[in-house]
Amino acid sequence: MFLAADIGGTKTLIAVGDEGGVRFRRRFLNDDHPGVAALVAAFLRETAAAGLPAAFEGACLALAGPVAPGGDRARLTNRPWEIDAGQLSRTLPLGPVRLVNDFIASAAGIAALGVEETLVLQEGEPCPGSPRLVLGPGTGLGVAAWLDGGGALASEAGHIGFAPANREQRDLLAHLAQAHSRVTVEHIVSGPGLARCHQFCGGDAAAAPAEISRRALAGDDPPSTQALDLFLAVFGAFAGDMALSFLARGGIFLAGGIVPKILPRLINGPFLAAFNDKAEYAALAAAMPVVAVLSEDLALRGALATACRQASG
Repeated sequence: MFLAADIGGTKTLIAVGDEGGVRFRRRFLNDDHPGVAALVAAFLRETAAAGLPAAFEGACLALAGPVAPGGDRARLTNRPWEIDAGQLSRTLPLGPVRLVNDFIASAAGIAALGVEETLVLQEGEPCPGSPRLVLGPGTGLGVAAWLDGGGALASEAGHIGFAPANREQRDLLAHLAQAHSRVTVEHIVSGPGLARCHQFCGGDAAAAPAEISRRALAGDDPPSTQALDLFLAVFGAFAGDMALSFLARGGIFLAGGIVPKILPRLINGPFLAAFNDKAEYAALAAAMPVVAVLSEDLALRGALATACRQASG
């Protein structure tokens, strides 16, 4: 049996499983724990109570942040947690521990998705053997590419500078520049970014991202509707830019916790128009398949697959 985790800025999913899939899983709020070791220890107490094995053949932790070469050290981007794989192996019965970027894990999990776990937004013309791109907003904005043959490229592309496409977005940039010396795409395309868009649109500054999305989909709050459409327009333009950067003719997969919650507007809103608005490269963008991932445990499943693959050599 192996242990896998998806450690985000706000919450963590941990599971035990094997090549057959996840056998036992739990969700934790990061604010309830001082660090990753304490969080994993809390999970191990639950596995012991459930009568599961007390030790594991190996572990893979997927986390929202850059990982050092060698996969042994990392630091979360949106939480001051540092992770040392060797120390975790020595202090907890996990076996060899590997750390990977959460979107590298998500890319590894794409192959295991069932048809019912995805929704095609743009059919395009899939090109076998071409790179696939996985990206999506959560507490931050993750991006990774999956190459033919199983290789993956991690990135921190969510932190590139925001390039506004119209007057509304230029006004948004000016608004955000009052608080940020350098405005990045993640400042907009993320849970906190949706809240910033909402405030820019004249909405309640205290509204949580989930509430903003709910109001926008209900259509009963104009600032929320405007904010979500602004969020989606920037998201679409960024996704299209990343698709061109990687020539991701194998498909662009939109993942993360926010995507399933805003699906109706993702389908009918400004996302695809912004994705394909690429001047002389519009036809190339339109030929790239775009798929929404409905499962919220993609990175967890990819981490488990990585742990199993590592053990088998």
